[in-house]
Amino acid sequence: MPNENKLAELEKDFGDDLDLLSFYLCWLKNGMKASLAYKELHPEVTIGSSEVLGHRTLRRVKEKIGAEAIANLYGLDIDMYMGQLRDGNKAEKRDQFSGEMYPDHAVRLKYHDKLGKLLGIETDSPTNVQVNIANVIQKQKELYDI
Repeated sequence: MPNENKLAELEKDFGDDLDLLSFYLCWLKNGMKASLAYKELHPEVTIGSSEVLGHRTLRRVKEKIGAEAIANLYGLDIDMYMGQLRDGNKAEKRDQFSGEMYPDHAVRLKYHDKLGKLLGIETDSPTNVQVNIANVIQKQKELYDI
């Protein structure tokens, strides 16, 4: 009965798209390799095409069941992410001569930036805007007769 309940739940998640459900089950069976799953379902395509089309189909699966469900299949969850974030903010490295541990600020900075973005305190740095000064230079040339 548990397998029937799971299958019914998957059918509900995928709606009427049974091809996508078949791909998902095949993807799980093939060790979560999208190209192998697509190639199994469509043996007429080339390996290169199955890699591209398999990943495109997996993106559609992700849209149906959510990125979190896919991450959980790989053993990744929010607790692991937050633990890694916490550990990264405490990163240290060993001095090669004395053996003493001290803060690794280069590593900590990356985790600090990520935490700031998650908390909404920091944002990505703005992109630089190019100012076209060709007109200004032309006016200066005309003004000074250069």
